[in-house]
Amino acid sequence: MQQSGVAPVVKAIKVLRAFTPAVGALSVREIATRTGIPRSTAHALCQTLVTEGMLRKSDDGYQLGPLVLELGGLVIERTGLVRAAEGILERLGRVPEQEVHLGQLTEGWVVYLNRNAGSRRPEMHNRVGQRAPAHLTGCGKAALSVLPFDEVISHVQRCCAESAVPMPDMAALEAELAQARRDGFVVSQSFQRGRTSVASAIVDGSGQPVGGVSLAGPGGMFCSVVIASSRAAVIEAAEVISSRLLNGSLTWATRSA
Repeated sequence: MQQSGVAPVVKAIKVLRAFTPAVGALSVREIATRTGIPRSTAHALCQTLVTEGMLRKSDDGYQLGPLVLELGGLVIERTGLVRAAEGILERLGRVPEQEVHLGQLTEGWVVYLNRNAGSRRPEMHNRVGQRAPAHLTGCGKAALSVLPFDEVISHVQRCCAESAVPMPDMAALEAELAQARRDGFVVSQSFQRGRTSVASAIVDGSGQPVGGVSLAGPGGMFCSVVIASSRAAVIEAAEVISSRLLNGSLTWATRSA
């Protein structure tokens, strides 16, 4: 009985997960193919999700609806990460072609909440709202480095299963995260070929990782001098944001009515 009651919800979630940053609209046929759900069932689910605001109908099929954005905003607001980073990312020192990324850790994934580019915007896959495996990104690795490695394993296993990507070399990942924990930052080149990021972890008042802040750009620009300056910049920014999360009731976080 319980299983039959939950199954429609699971199928509806599969429909929503069929959408990716690279695929903004899907037909019922495409949704059925991506989810393995029979087309008639997929069509009925889509109609219900449109009624509830989770999807909307477009000329190209179906797209994610306004309620998804609203709920996502509530989750982001709950952590206070965006507010805590206000004014910090814009002032974070960087060289031309570097851009600043703010990412939130969510059960083995990183969701990019801010992308602050300079006058010369490099070609990168990162975009606001994008979700990426945490163990592949600079912000994600920095955040994961704060966790005990058994928790990291659990997050990575779940993330890889959900995204159908192979498990990484866990011994190499453990060593990389241990080094990041000792240094307070990580240099990552595993998310996008030819791109490097230098990132540091953001933690909340209990010392748990909330996400990370990074400076990223073309790999060729990251000589030892640039890495050193980037390291200092992201560590300082992460410390300030973490301090603001710890003291969230202070004036910086208040808003006039």
